[in-house]
Amino acid sequence: MKLKLRLLIYTVLIAATTGGFVLGVGGRLLMRGIARMAGSSGGFSWGGTLEIIALGALIGIVSGLFYGLFLKFFQKSPLLLGLLFGILCYAAIILLPIDGKGAINGFPQFRSQVLILFGTLFLLYGLMTALVIKVLLRSNK
Repeated sequence: MKLKLRLLIYTVLIAATTGGFVLGVGGRLLMRGIARMAGSSGGFSWGGTLEIIALGALIGIVSGLFYGLFLKFFQKSPLLLGLLFGILCYAAIILLPIDGKGAINGFPQFRSQVLILFGTLFLLYGLMTALVIKVLLRSNK
């Protein structure tokens, strides 16, 4: 398999994994925290949790394709790419007309806090993805 294609596949797999953990599990914990902040006990179900984790992994798959395509331009500064990656993913989620966005719609009184917290989560996602890819590239040399 060509090196570029293999790198793209690795990037997608890594982004899907970090998306599942950081955006999925982290997003679910954030939603619980926001519900507590609002004075609600918030519901919990394994199905809902798995759905959020799967959504995080799906975001990782799609965004990992883009990340892999731009990785060659940021060889010297992959963490900068990770930050830009997190910002772009977050902007896409905010700007696209997606029906989800339950944390924003469910607690309008905490709109700015929700946006800041989820923005931070996406930055963490971008950095974690970049860090894992950087370590992988270093170990394959």
